[in-house]
Amino acid sequence: MLELGNLNTTLVILAMSLNLLPLSENHNSLNNSQEACFAASMIGYDYVINSRAGLPIERALNTVTVDVDSSDIYDTYKYSLKTIVTNAYQWKNTPHMYAIKVMHSCAFNQGLDSKSL
Repeated sequence: MLELGNLNTTLVILAMSLNLLPLSENHNSLNNSQEACFAASMIGYDYVINSRAGLPIERALNTVTVDVDSSDIYDTYKYSLKTIVTNAYQWKNTPHMYAIKVMHSCAFNQGLDSKSL
C-alpha cells in the first residue's frame, strides 16, 4: 500500500501545482516559479521513497507524463520531472535531502533567490 499511497500523493501534489486542484480560496501566496519548485521537490521526495519501496522506474516515469491542452501550464516546469524521477532512483541519501537539492536546483534554474523559497 505504501507504493499506491505515495503515487496518489505525488499526483495530488502535481495537480495542485498545476492549479488543477485548488488547496483553498487563498492559496496563491507563491508565485508560479516558487510553486513549481516546491512541487518538483515534493515529487522528488516521493520518488526517492517509491524507489526504495520497489516501484519499478518504468512505472514511475509513466506517472509523470502530463497531458494538458495548454502548454502554458506545463511550461512552468522548466526543470524536467523525468530527470527528477530518474535521479531519485539513484539517490543514496535521505528523501528530505533530495527534496532540498531539487528545490535549490530548480530555484537556480528559475532565477529565484534561495531566500524567496
